[in-house]
Amino acid sequence: MSRPKLSASGISTFLSSPKAYYFRYVLNIEPISPHESSSPDSLAGSLFAEFTDAFYKGVPEKDNTQKLMNNWQEQTTGWVSKRTQESLGGALSAWAGMYHTLFSPDDGVRNGSEKLVENERFIGYVDGLSHDLILHELKTTSRAKSISEQLWKVQRSLQVRLYCVLTGAIGIRIEFCYKDAPYAIFRSEPLPVAPEQRAVWETELNMLADTIVGLGDNPNNYPCNTNGCNIFAKNYTSACAYQALCEYGYNETTKIAYQPRSRGRA
Repeated sequence: MSRPKLSASGISTFLSSPKAYYFRYVLNIEPISPHESSSPDSLAGSLFAEFTDAFYKGVPEKDNTQKLMNNWQEQTTGWVSKRTQESLGGALSAWAGMYHTLFSPDDGVRNGSEKLVENERFIGYVDGLSHDLILHELKTTSRAKSISEQLWKVQRSLQVRLYCVLTGAIGIRIEFCYKDAPYAIFRSEPLPVAPEQRAVWETELNMLADTIVGLGDNPNNYPCNTNGCNIFAKNYTSACAYQALCEYGYNETTKIAYQPRSRGRA
């Protein structure tokens, strides 16, 4: 059975729930309903990532903002509460206005946007990379008590480490879009990344990849993490997208709710 290259989301899925990793990346299936594996918060983040991508590609403010808000309205109707729809919609609208006020498509932060980066075993899509190899990653998030602690966690996250390895980045620039009022955008100064640090991260990632690939195709090698069966967030509560398969198996009855996984973004 062929395996796709490992992504940050794939590795994170394995670390949080090996069984969910098995269904998504070994059996290569996903829920037919996109809402089963998403949340309003993650959708808002994805849509604003599309907005910033278009921003750095020179799409006019009016067109870009209108598309952002239309997509939010269309993709949340019917499954997101009115309160959450209005709250996150307000955040998206505010961020869009701030982005054109604070930044410029020619500010040098991104030499190309939403870039595909990969090697023989890993793959990812970075938000942006500058000419001088400074990684730019945007996160939509709630405020933490300490911005320095919040920044430290993201700068050293598995995703950022992987992207630094794949791009050869010599620095990390993180951007926070705060979804709780008062809405704001924070862009950090670049954090230097030494070649020796990238080498350590690459070694760690390869060891983790060896472990994952070494489990093979046997479903018994991928235990369920019951702590991940139910997902609780500030604005959303959900069951694991693969909970039915854990309980009843992948059979003629349960398979109607799943489809082959898209090989687009991992």
